[in-house]
Amino acid sequence: MTAFRRPLPMLALGAVLASACAGRNTRGATPLFTLEDPRGDDHGDGELRYPLREDMAQGSLDLLSLSAHEESGGTRFEATFARPIVKPQAARTVDLTGETQAQRARLGFYTFNVDLYVDTDGVEGSGRTDTLPGRFLTLAPGSAWEKVILLTPRPYQARDMLRGLWRHDARQERQRQQGPLGEVAQREVDAAVEQELETRVFFPTRVRINGPTVEFFVPKDFLGGAARPEWGYAAAVTGASLETKVDVPALFGSAPARGLMVLPIATGDSRERFGGGRLGDPRQSPVVDLIVPQGVTQEQVLGVNAPPWPAVFPTRPAPPQTGE
Repeated sequence: MTAFRRPLPMLALGAVLASACAGRNTRGATPLFTLEDPRGDDHGDGELRYPLREDMAQGSLDLLSLSAHEESGGTRFEATFARPIVKPQAARTVDLTGETQAQRARLGFYTFNVDLYVDTDGVEGSGRTDTLPGRFLTLAPGSAWEKVILLTPRPYQARDMLRGLWRHDARQERQRQQGPLGEVAQREVDAAVEQELETRVFFPTRVRINGPTVEFFVPKDFLGGAARPEWGYAAAVTGASLETKVDVPALFGSAPARGLMVLPIATGDSRERFGGGRLGDPRQSPVVDLIVPQGVTQEQVLGVNAPPWPAVFPTRPAPPQTGE
């Protein structure tokens, strides 16, 4: 995809229980910035195919634009897709307990995730270049992120799952460096992971669906103010999995950990995953759509021997013209 160039504890979730209508006094105002993306490139590295599902037709996960709007208390982001967003059904059960699709995906959508990585300082070597589990992408050193926003159908469950996966990785790394860990060392590792989760990751729960557009609110406490046009932004769309069970063998190091709320990609076609997977490439990215700067292609970033993913630095909107 191509876009413009240059660019809390549980509190991060708790604040979101406020009315979704609060602070929407700037709707229709000039956006802080808009990232645009071509229509028809929802094919990952060029070979990815949608699952064999009626609720995920071609174009469903085709991101056309992502804009940011300042409003009271933070920033409202708007992501627009090529097709109307499919809403969960109250009549469709998803497991043997009788839980319905609408009960499991209470925010009004269930087929996609949107990752938004934010480089707030533009300093090479500052921040993280890894992406959320299961995306299998690496950001360029000059685009390392300080903050990430994960719009996902089950934010509370996603937070718990990410905590578990990050704890596992952090404990494994400390063991590699120091050997067996006692209880004190384990608590130190877990506390560091909790701090990282609270300060770096936000899971929106103030969400509104309007046709092909999803709006989600991010409070200023998380970003340190409204989103800024001079920051770098890297946005990716994946198919969403509503399952949150962690692969227990994976957590003990016997298998790769499963991705965070993401539908995988594999060879052949299936209802449960994307098709078009490369044989012998278990780390092929399942990302469907990706925003990249001019001069870089989505297919390059997601292909074999992929280069690091550069963030986009948006251009500031021109002020409206006024007549004399």
